[in-house]
Amino acid sequence: MNPMYHLVEKVNGRRSKHWWIRLGTKDSDTSLTVASNLAARLHELGEDVDIKHYWDTGHGANEDAGDFVTWMGRVTGCTK
Repeated sequence: MNPMYHLVEKVNGRRSKHWWIRLGTKDSDTSLTVASNLAARLHELGEDVDIKHYWDTGHGANEDAGDFVTWMGRVTGCTK
């Protein structure tokens, strides 16, 4: 399950242009470097990347749901 294989082409009409990546620093399922490398590569490709690590939380943490809704409104153009 290495996403980097899919991030080779600079131009890819099927890839999302906006990425919201969140990970807990105590996540036992995904390495912090996996998310960080993914974000770095996407940024290199010119994609809009919003990445944050939740301090002292595990897998599936959701500490900024309101920010996610605001972000969704911004990237879809559906803001009030």
